[in-house]
Amino acid sequence: WRLENEPQVNYAMNFADVAKGTWYTEAVRWAASEGIVLGNGDGTFGAHNAITREQLAAILYRYASYKGYDVTAKSDPSAFTDAFKISDWAYDAIRWAYGTKLMQGNGDGTINPTGNTRRSEFATMIMRFNEQIAK
Repeated sequence: WRLENEPQVNYAMNFADVAKGTWYTEAVRWAASEGIVLGNGDGTFGAHNAITREQLAAILYRYASYKGYDVTAKSDPSAFTDAFKISDWAYDAIRWAYGTKLMQGNGDGTINPTGNTRRSEFATMIMRFNEQIAK
């Protein structure tokens, strides 16, 4: 939203947990209107939840698609011992994040798709996105 110069949109966002007038309301409204965020499937956004690694990969993947960036580089994550934990809705995003090296394994043979993203992981993925994808 900030990368897009904080556009205002007329979009009826109905996430029960995104109150009007919060510091993030318009960012969520814009991202939802563009299909970059989809919510939790139960009418909530998860505004106060931690973000998982697969959720972050999906957001970056959808934003890259929205911007028209190349999202064809994909790698097979099946070598990770926990690849079976990747949600169906996040599989292509994880393949892309892994294929572009935005996301890497944890050094122990796992990718931890449903684990919470640590601040260092978040910062690294955003930095790599800006340097490698949005260049």
